[in-house]
Order: sequence, then structure tokens, then C-alpha cells
Amino acid sequence: MSDRPEIFVSYSSRDAEKVSEIVDILKEKDYSIWQDRERIHGGQNYGPEIVRAIKDAKVLMVMCSNSSVRSKNVKQEIQLAWKYDLSYLPLILEPIAYTEQIEYWLEGWQWIEILDQPPSIWLPGVEISLKALLEGRPFFTGPKDPLKALSHLRQVASYTDQIWPIPAEASSRGLATRALRDLGAPQEGAMHSFSLGSRVRIAIETEDPCHLLLLDQGTSGNIYCLCPSHFAPSTRLERGRNILPQKGSFYDSFVVTGNRGREHLLAILTKEPLELDWMPKSPGLPARILTPEDIMLLEKTLKGLDPGSWLALSTWFDIV
Repeated sequence: MSDRPEIFVSYSSRDAEKVSEIVDILKEKDYSIWQDRERIHGGQNYGPEIVRAIKDAKVLMVMCSNSSVRSKNVKQEIQLAWKYDLSYLPLILEPIAYTEQIEYWLEGWQWIEILDQPPSIWLPGVEISLKALLEGRPFFTGPKDPLKALSHLRQVASYTDQIWPIPAEASSRGLATRALRDLGAPQEGAMHSFSLGSRVRIAIETEDPCHLLLLDQGTSGNIYCLCPSHFAPSTRLERGRNILPQKGSFYDSFVVTGNRGREHLLAILTKEPLELDWMPKSPGLPARILTPEDIMLLEKTLKGLDPGSWLALSTWFDIV
């Protein structure tokens, strides 16, 4: 086997037995694969051998399960794949409880259901996909188009269930608590369809205190910075569930305006605040509209950070 495997396997340690079975089958087909057979302890001391392995690979094979959608290590590995311009191949190990999020994350990608099917069913599709990805150009090619850069960031981000839109009245009925949900628990009050004129709030759940940058790509095509803004002047998030707009801010909710279509939300969580200075100077302008230069600066800033120091979350809702 090559000293520089072409395929990096990203997975949750809870799925280790099933993942190893899949990897062993692929190795018998002479694919060059890197898999950590032992539990990886993430956090601040992210293993340099993992960074090196992803940097040298061509494809990130993501093993999708209810456990991996909550895995810090999986999220960091997806971020590294984005940073080093890898393509990735999602394999679905089990039905995912967070179907809206997983479908959004898989949008535009060739993905394959493993489930409980025998190798004779899923292996041909995996081989066809790997051949195309290993021989073709990477998906993440450092786009100069800022909208493409933002779209790529959303795909890196959206492997999560930790951000969701809720009706404004729902958060006044006790959803603004600090408690963390259990793995697989529903996103309380979540809605993904709102009428024009509706009042909306956004729930964000984080396992550790951090700082937030929240972007919204509206149906008009404009990209707004919702935090920091007069909706959310402070970038600080506490552990557990946080509701935006923040208490004491100039606005008590977001009002759905614009055109019918899909709104995309992208949250960047960092250990230290990003030095981007996007807070509007006047309350009359509630949120800054970002320029192409702003988006490219954000991409450059994130690629310069250690993967363990930031996390991206994404979701959407439809205006009807």
C-alpha cells in the first residue's frame, strides 16, 4: 500500500466495527485507504498525523450516521478537506434522524447508501464513484466567485443539527433554555417554511462557549451578516441553546421579507472572535450587506485558522 493513501476515512468511533468491515472490503480491491483504527481524541490537540493524512489524500470518504453528525472529529476532518481542496464521498451507514440536514449536506454530491445491504449491492457504486473522484478534479478548487465560496462553506458546514429556525412565538414558550439536547433528540420548534411577514428567531446550540459569525443569504441574492449586527451585537455564545435576536438587542425577531424561495443560514463558531468588524455603525442599518471582497476575506481568514479552533453550522428555510 502507498505511504500516502489516496482515501481518508472520516467516521465516528461508535461506528468503528461497521466502518472497518467496509474499509477491509475496499482494501481487498487495492484501494489505498487511511483509517484510524483507534478512537481519535479531538479538541484542541488535534493529531498532526490526521492533518498530514488528509492533506496528502485526494478523497474524504465520510461515513454518515446519527453519531457522526455530532462528532467534532468528523466536522474537523470535513473542514480540513475543504482547506486542502479534497473531493468527498458520503456513505450512508444508517437512516439519519436529522434528515433535513443530511439531505442539505449531500446536495450536489454522489452519495451511496450502505445501510444493511450486502457488498454486492453497494460496492459497484462505491467503485464507480471512487474512480471518478480519484481521476477527476477536486470539487473544492478555490473558487474566485464569492457566491461559490459561500456555497462551498455551507457544504462544509451543514453536517449538523445544531442550528434551526423557529417561529418567534415558540422561543417565548420556554425554548430559550441552556440545556443541551441528547443525541437524536428533536430540534424543538424547528420549522423550515415561513410565510412572508412571519417573525422568526434562530436557535443555535453549542457544546462550549464560543464566538459567532452568522450569515444569511437571502432570496434577493444579498448576503447579510446577522451577527454581529443590531439583531445580535455580542458575538459571545454560551454553552447550550442560544436564541437570536439576543435579549436587549434593538430588534426582538427577524421579519421574513423579500421574495419567495430559500434562505440559507451559515454560522461560524470560533474560540476567539474573528477580527472582521462587520457591525453596522447605525441602528437604522440593522445588518451589514456583505460585498464579494468580504466573502473572500472570510474564506481566507478561515483557511488560515487551525481546524480545531472553528466550527461551521448551516441550515435553511423556505419563504412561501
